[in-house]
Amino acid sequence: MTRNARFRELLKSPPFVCLGAHDAITAKLAEEAGAKAIYVSGFAASAIVAGQPDVGVLTQTEMFEHIRRICRVTKVPVFADADTGYGGILDVQRTMRLWEEAGASVLHLEDQAVPKKCGHFAGKQLVSKEEMQQKLRAMLAARSDPDFFIVARTDAIAVTGLDDAIARLEAYAEVGADGLYADAPESVEQMQELVRRLTPLGKPILFNMARTGKSPYLSLDEVYKLGFDYALCPIEPMLAMHKAVKEMMERFMREGSTSAIADRLTPFEEFNRFVGLEQAVGVEARYESGKEA
Repeated sequence: MTRNARFRELLKSPPFVCLGAHDAITAKLAEEAGAKAIYVSGFAASAIVAGQPDVGVLTQTEMFEHIRRICRVTKVPVFADADTGYGGILDVQRTMRLWEEAGASVLHLEDQAVPKKCGHFAGKQLVSKEEMQQKLRAMLAARSDPDFFIVARTDAIAVTGLDDAIARLEAYAEVGADGLYADAPESVEQMQELVRRLTPLGKPILFNMARTGKSPYLSLDEVYKLGFDYALCPIEPMLAMHKAVKEMMERFMREGSTSAIADRLTPFEEFNRFVGLEQAVGVEARYESGKEA
């Protein structure tokens, strides 16, 4: 079964979380921890690749390479942020082809205007509902594997309100989007209304569990009981990394000794096992001995 097909199988037995991975190492860690799917966030990519906020600074090809590096080291389905599709109709179609080439199995396309912003930032602007429908039609036509899952995302809640967000998702479902996602609902009541009005469309509904954003802090079970099928935990691994490395570096600079930070470090041998040193040495040895067959 392909990774694309496996993602669709996951949706038959909800709920599950797409755990954020901001690089190849965190993708391997996510899979080792038991994640059934991995999420590649544009917010995290902007920070990791460019050291900048999520305000549309990454190019299409920079994001493509970032996704591809993550897909190479994991076997679970990868859900990759596609922002606004990086332009017009032709750009959206190229994004679709590149995300497939990178190895992703799922993406979400959002209805923000360029330059886009993180869904939990102020100052977002939207394209028209009709323009987003055109982009979705173009993207659906460009995918080579019908099992690739395309999620329509709206950022309308903070801009034009909940009713418009729901109307937009209804229109996006009408043109064939596989899944629906309203980013940054601000209360449980808004979440309940989203589910009540979107469930009859028969499309899986996604919730973003990002902590410190605008949405309520709910567990996966609580989200599922409200009627959402699956969730993203998109940036928490990156925030954990930032806190841990920041504190380690500050302590080292204060005390000037690796002894001061030894309890915060994975042992060298353990890390080498994790990244596959033993297997790499074994491959070299087989070929050098002439026993590769």
